[in-house]
Amino acid sequence: MTIRTVAFSKCGCGKDRGYDDERTAAKALGRAQAKRDRVADRKGNRRGIYRENRYYQCDYGMWHLTSRSRAYYVGAVA
Repeated sequence: MTIRTVAFSKCGCGKDRGYDDERTAAKALGRAQAKRDRVADRKGNRRGIYRENRYYQCDYGMWHLTSRSRAYYVGAVA
């Protein structure tokens, strides 16, 4: 089995994983979610599993994955 990775680079905002375009970020999100789901299935529960659920574009123009909701960034969630 060959593990395929999605190309990423360091972003100017300081984050280590930045994706050049939205399509690449979406692909990375799908792969990350699948990986987390496999880990949770092996473990038997989903407690303590960090799971990315969306991607966003930073001020430097790169795309990043996050587990936080959009409402968190808007300020609707305390």
